[in-house]
Amino acid sequence: MQEKEISQAVIRRMPRYYRYLGELLDAGVERISSNDLSKRMNVTASQIRQDLNNFGGFGQQGYGYNVKFLYEEIGKILGLNERHNIIAHHHCSDSKAGTDRRH
Repeated sequence: MQEKEISQAVIRRMPRYYRYLGELLDAGVERISSNDLSKRMNVTASQIRQDLNNFGGFGQQGYGYNVKFLYEEIGKILGLNERHNIIAHHHCSDSKAGTDRRH
């Protein structure tokens, strides 16, 4: 399968889709059309369909998008379903706490 280059504009919009879909989920919305999503995001419905088509078919004509499924799929695209190990490193200074350094 040949990889397709995705524009930076599309990549920048993906977190916005994710955020709005999360808000819809919290509000109990199960399904949304590209037209309704476009009104919330101030992006055309056509642009939304084109953006999402870069990653596969998520909607169904006449039905719209399943909010939970689309939210989860965009989360995968953004890598939010991956575990990341974070290692904290604390550097201790040789100076003593409370030492006045203005002298």
